[in-house]
Amino acid sequence: MAAKENDMDYLLERQQLTSDKPASRMGATNLVKLVKQLIKEKQYEGVALLFTSETESERNLECLKTVGSDLYHDVCVPNMTTEIHDKQLPLYNCSEELLYLIAKYGPMEELLLELLELIEEQKSEYVFSSSLRALQAVLLRMGEKKPRALEWSLNSIHTRIEGLPLPKYLQEGYDKKQERLLEQNAEIEKLLMHYITLNLFYEPLLNDVLSQQRSCDQQFFDTSINRRNVLCCFLIQMLGKPLALLDLTADDRKTNTYTIQCARKLTESATGCLVDPLRVLSVGEQRVRYKRRLDSEKGVQEMSSNNIFLIEEKLPLDALSIYFYMLFVEEISLDSVPKIYSPLYIFESCLYYVNELLAHEAPPLHERALLLAKRLCDKLSSTQISANSLQLEVHKNFCNSLCNIVGYSTQNFLRQIGVKLLRQYILQFDDEGKYLVLKNLLRTVTHHGISGYLAILYKDLVANALVSATTDLPSSFSGKDFHTIFLQYICRLPHGAKTDLIEHADKLISTLNALRFFAIKDLHNRTGLWDIMPEIEKQFLEPLRKGLDISVAHYKAELKRVECGLDAEAEAEERKNLEILDINIANATSESGKLDAQLTRQRKTEILNQNLCTFDLIRSLLGRTVECVENANRMSKITAI
Repeated sequence: MAAKENDMDYLLERQQLTSDKPASRMGATNLVKLVKQLIKEKQYEGVALLFTSETESERNLECLKTVGSDLYHDVCVPNMTTEIHDKQLPLYNCSEELLYLIAKYGPMEELLLELLELIEEQKSEYVFSSSLRALQAVLLRMGEKKPRALEWSLNSIHTRIEGLPLPKYLQEGYDKKQERLLEQNAEIEKLLMHYITLNLFYEPLLNDVLSQQRSCDQQFFDTSINRRNVLCCFLIQMLGKPLALLDLTADDRKTNTYTIQCARKLTESATGCLVDPLRVLSVGEQRVRYKRRLDSEKGVQEMSSNNIFLIEEKLPLDALSIYFYMLFVEEISLDSVPKIYSPLYIFESCLYYVNELLAHEAPPLHERALLLAKRLCDKLSSTQISANSLQLEVHKNFCNSLCNIVGYSTQNFLRQIGVKLLRQYILQFDDEGKYLVLKNLLRTVTHHGISGYLAILYKDLVANALVSATTDLPSSFSGKDFHTIFLQYICRLPHGAKTDLIEHADKLISTLNALRFFAIKDLHNRTGLWDIMPEIEKQFLEPLRKGLDISVAHYKAELKRVECGLDAEAEAEERKNLEILDINIANATSESGKLDAQLTRQRKTEILNQNLCTFDLIRSLLGRTVECVENANRMSKITAI
């Protein structure tokens, strides 16, 4: 031990004798040798003493400007690994503190690039945390003069976090029970630890940026590439994937999870940069409606924009969509929104963000989109949307995306939310708008269940008009408009009597119910139904009756054949016939791969019987509808006499 102490004294004396001034190259070189020697002898407190003692600290810190890079490569990098952290924690801590000192007093530009490489390539979360601490010190030293350095740093951090492994079910979707267990997953836990570390990194930078912002006293919102805007875009960007795939619900009845804590902090910090969160509300519309023409040969690039918020790489729309979700749905920083904005303006502007989330495949993003649209619909209250608004393409895209969710989403609760939202959205329009939305959806939607729902919705609107209107009905619910929607889109069999009645069953049932309702309630022909009744009978009721007869006979014949049993050749032929009928039959196979014929026959029998029951229901509704139509015709003749 005495020998070690003598070596230390010798190195200190040698450093002092060869240093003509504090930052001389010879003294700096001796400092490197001394640090290496102390670390080799595990004298970690001695290393700290070099930079904290009253006699040595000033000179040694000055030397870091010269040899900081050497110490980084020779001491910090080799000793900052997961293995060193787990087995030799004091050595790791010593190297981490040395790195922090280099960041505070060493060469900034050179170390910045080294740290960015370390952040992107090192997989250890310990190294990530240590690197961010050092990077924070470098960026604070650089200040407002070098916003590009901050931009590069934040890009490296985002690349690192975006590349973290995640469970597959985040993309596939999860139900409410699975949602409560998300943070128990090891990969998600690691992701959240990165976000918590990130919060410790950017908070001092944010405070420094905001202090500069207040001193400037700007009257207009600057959209150029400066530190505040770069940091703001990054904070919003970090609200996107992968964090957006987790549960972002800030429910008072639930535990304050790490996820919502991270999302809340990011939202509040971004709002602090913006002051008014709706300053960037129009970004979605500007990006979608007014796409900038890009021509690399002429030098017109996306980066040529003077507005950083319009650059997709800086501020992805899906992340900005999550920001507005946190603002309006979870009501984080909502108090910062001025009260002067029109609810209709906010709603239509946010539809661009709703469409952006619905365009993704991940069900968690669909949920955010639906909840955002629903909350903003609620805010409209009694405000009606004019039919003129339908000239905006965003409404058409929203309707199509929403119907896709309602019809084809793998998550049942999303389909339920979507159905309620679809109704609420349509009812928010004026009469002409309601008619136009329903007519266009009935024309374009291919899901027959949704078509049936829309037909019933139109029936309900006309029924309300029959009750509330004392004189003539609105033109959207009577006359030519009524004829168009009923003849072309509701009372229609696409292939006449050959139409697949099972596939169209939902719409057929809705149509028959609507016809029967108006045959009973509209005896005075206020809608104009009776003017087109002959055409309805010709193009809908008669082909439907024939189609039922053909389908029932065919299915009964198939049922008889299945119940009697079939040989192998007939089995194959029967399968072909059932495929033509678009019947999905689940075949069970044993471990040896042989078909279980008895189970297959039983399943086929069940399906055929279910379809026959559907035909009975349609036939019953058809009979009652025709009876109501005939009774109404009989009453009209008696009245005429």
